[in-house]
Amino acid sequence: MTLTSPRIAVALAATALLVSVASLAVAVIALTGEAPTTEKPAPTKDEPGAYTKAVVEDAIQRYKRDGLQATVDYYNSIESVDSEWYVFIIDGNGYTIAHHNEIFRNRNPSLRIDAAGYFYGDDLLGATEDGRWVDYVILNPETSENDRKHTWAVRYDGLIFASGWYER
Repeated sequence: MTLTSPRIAVALAATALLVSVASLAVAVIALTGEAPTTEKPAPTKDEPGAYTKAVVEDAIQRYKRDGLQATVDYYNSIESVDSEWYVFIIDGNGYTIAHHNEIFRNRNPSLRIDAAGYFYGDDLLGATEDGRWVDYVILNPETSENDRKHTWAVRYDGLIFASGWYER
């Protein structure tokens, strides 16, 4: 093999690229005091769909970390409410086991009828591990009016974790 063989040329190019990337990372750390990241910034409330998905994912992570009872206790409290975003959790039988408003807890699944008479229960209970959007009209506690609610629901470990926002 000679120094001009394709293998050596590729190896040298790859090494040069790695050195460049490492040098760039060191420069970023020196300038900012933080390591560079490829993570996207957390979504904001200005992006309600993405923010809602993040709220639901946070609830699932809390469940994984703290267990069912601690998670239910947290989401049954007003402390868990973030403006119009709150999490509710539905058990395997379709009953809501966590909701900051106790009138929604332990409700029969057949009572999931919106203000327009639409039965949205089947849509909600049909959530998969990939998640699904469910839209319905319900009383918005902030406006005291019926507004369309867009809810993101994800099935995880036999439970449904959901949250949403109101369209105005």
